[in-house]
Amino acid sequence: MTATCLSAADLDTKGPLLSLSSESLWASVQQEVSKRFNFSISNERSECLARISPLPLLRAVCQRAGLQIRARELDLSAAHPLTNEDILNIFPVAKGTIFQCKEGQELLVAGKALMHMGNLHRAFDVLHEALHVLHHTCGPMHASTATTYSTLAMVYYHLGDFASALSYQQKGIVILEKIHGFDDPEVALGYGNMVLFSHCLHDNRRALQYMRRAEYLLRIIGGADHPDVAALYINTAMIYLDLSEVKTALRYLHRALTINEAVLGSLHTATATTYHATAVALSMMKAAPLALKNEQRCLQILKDLYGNDDHRVVDSAHWITHFTARAKIAQQSKAQIEDDPTAHKTLKPVVFAQGGVREAENTVNNIEVPRASPPAPGRGKLSSIPVS
Repeated sequence: MTATCLSAADLDTKGPLLSLSSESLWASVQQEVSKRFNFSISNERSECLARISPLPLLRAVCQRAGLQIRARELDLSAAHPLTNEDILNIFPVAKGTIFQCKEGQELLVAGKALMHMGNLHRAFDVLHEALHVLHHTCGPMHASTATTYSTLAMVYYHLGDFASALSYQQKGIVILEKIHGFDDPEVALGYGNMVLFSHCLHDNRRALQYMRRAEYLLRIIGGADHPDVAALYINTAMIYLDLSEVKTALRYLHRALTINEAVLGSLHTATATTYHATAVALSMMKAAPLALKNEQRCLQILKDLYGNDDHRVVDSAHWITHFTARAKIAQQSKAQIEDDPTAHKTLKPVVFAQGGVREAENTVNNIEVPRASPPAPGRGKLSSIPVS
């Protein structure tokens, strides 16, 4: 069987792309996903595409096809959202091999494994050796070198040297921006880590600047409903809790919970983390019943995922004991106010809805927030999460 070769002139009229319709393309996508991942995609394209952010998808197609599109308001739900006039230029997409140092890669992988095992000092030595090898073989402007800087930043963070962690993460971001561009996913995650490092250095103004930069990049790359955006919102809420701006923190936590439940599901560690952070915020607002209810949801998720003996379940149980004690104190204070006929004239008790963070959002604007210091980042196992 001989293959049919088409000339350049015939490609426009007889090429295979001319007969490609949206239905046949969707069928090809279904077949490929089923073959590679053993996963079935629904035949309802509108149902599946409704969960995908159109702008990041269009950006990814343009990057892989080498297209430059005119900037205008596009109706991506239309049958033909683009016209020939929208294509401004076509660029060649080149593929090639990038030199990799085997010894440096092995040291980098070993350093990451040691860091995850908790052997931080040994990981510190191995990663510095990997950085030395990569600098002399691949040079400073290499993806492996940038990854080593970012991994070392996380080691410094776990060792408590937040200034060095911020410095090494900045070096990694500079390299990644030069070799991959400013809108690379690794660059966005690096800015997310710098949010946490700056917060630990009590430089909240700089942390919020990094947060806005990371949010902008993540929205471009993955859309507003990406799980990394939710993780960034949780860390941002921790910053606002440190500033005693609990109402703003609750709004970020509400958005994070909405993303995590929609994308990852209700039975996920990230969802449990969001419930715990919400409980801490509500506790600061002296809404102990709501804090207890959110922490109970967190505990139930962790039990379903890890069982009763996991350390995260034990930590969550301790938090429930703490919130239960505060709820009892609040109930006793409320009862004393109701028994004293003169107390209610000067103290007006706050009645909270018996629900989660969504119900709290309806009453949060009428609550006077106490100027209390929140828990420090990293206290317990669920107070804050690095975006890496």
